[in-house]
Amino acid sequence: MLLEAFWPGVVERLGIGPDALRTLNPYLVYASISAFGQTGPEAHRPAHDLAIEAMAGVVSLNLGQDDQPTNPHMPVADVTGAMTALTGILMALLRREKTGQGDCIHVSMQDATMAWLPNVVGPVFAKNRPPHVKEERSFGGYTFYSIYQTSDRKHVALGGVEVKFVHTFLNALERVDLIPIACGPSGLTQEPFLDFLTEIFKTPTRAEWENWFQDKDICFAPLLDLKETWA
Repeated sequence: MLLEAFWPGVVERLGIGPDALRTLNPYLVYASISAFGQTGPEAHRPAHDLAIEAMAGVVSLNLGQDDQPTNPHMPVADVTGAMTALTGILMALLRREKTGQGDCIHVSMQDATMAWLPNVVGPVFAKNRPPHVKEERSFGGYTFYSIYQTSDRKHVALGGVEVKFVHTFLNALERVDLIPIACGPSGLTQEPFLDFLTEIFKTPTRAEWENWFQDKDICFAPLLDLKETWA
C-alpha cells in the first residue's frame, strides 16, 4: 500500500498519482490524506491541525474561563484524519484479499473531524443555533459532569451523568434536597447545585477527596497532570 499527505495535485505533478501507479499495479491500495479533500472550494487552502479544527467548528467549543476560544489540548484533526485513513486502508486491504483488486482512498481531515461531533450538534439542527457551550451537557452545563478546584488548588472531576451517582453522592452528604436540581436538565437551572459543589470542594485537599470517594460508587477522578499520569 501507499500513503501520501501532499497538497492536492502534487502527486499527479510528480507522476506518482493513484491513476498512474494503479495502472502499473492494480493490487495497490493508495491512500491520500488532505486537509479539506482533493476537490472542492477549500481543497487548496493551506492548513495544519489548528486551522482544520477551526474550520470544523471544534475550536469554537474549546473555551477558556474567559469564554474565549483557546488552542485545543490535542491535535484532534490529525488524530481523526489518521484514524479514518487507517479504517479505510484496513477495509481496502480486506477487500483486496477477497477480490484481488486494490483501491484509492481520499480522506479529508475536516470531514473526519466533523464526523466526531454528533453528540454536540443537537442545537444546530434542532434549534438552528450554535451550542451555548458552557450550558451544554458535555461541556460543564451538567454539574455532575464537570471540574472543581480543591483547597490545595488542584482539581477533581465528577464524570457521571447517571442519576444513581447523584443520589449516592448527595445522600452521603445529607443534601437530598438538591437531588431534583442535580438530576434536572443541563444549563442555568443547575446553578444552585453548581454553587454547592464549588464551595464544598474548596475545603479538603484533592487527596482527602480521593479518600472520601474511595468506598463510594460514584464516578469521580482526581485531575492529574501528565507527570502524575505517567508516574
